[in-house]
Amino acid sequence: MELLTNPNFPLTLIEWQLLPIPGSKDKYVDKQIIGKVKNDSKSNFSEIKIEFTIHDEKGTQIATICQNTSNLKPGGIWNFELLVTHDVAEAKLKGLYHVLRKN
Repeated sequence: MELLTNPNFPLTLIEWQLLPIPGSKDKYVDKQIIGKVKNDSKSNFSEIKIEFTIHDEKGTQIATICQNTSNLKPGGIWNFELLVTHDVAEAKLKGLYHVLRKN
């Protein structure tokens, strides 16, 4: 897997947001992270993974959450949605990774 540090990185994190879940009354399951990743390359990736660190109101990291998808084709867009199961004040992107499919 390759971490998003290369200027020629083949993926674009188009957008992401930490949002409340409409109608939720449980402070431990009331937020979600949603966003989009685009495959800017001419290659099919067998796996894409995105990770976020979750922080409480004091700024203390309390968790790392991630989500994977597979077979993101060239030009494809992955709409991800992560359920946050902690009392969270802030989320920070930790990494975006990919595995190239070998034919």
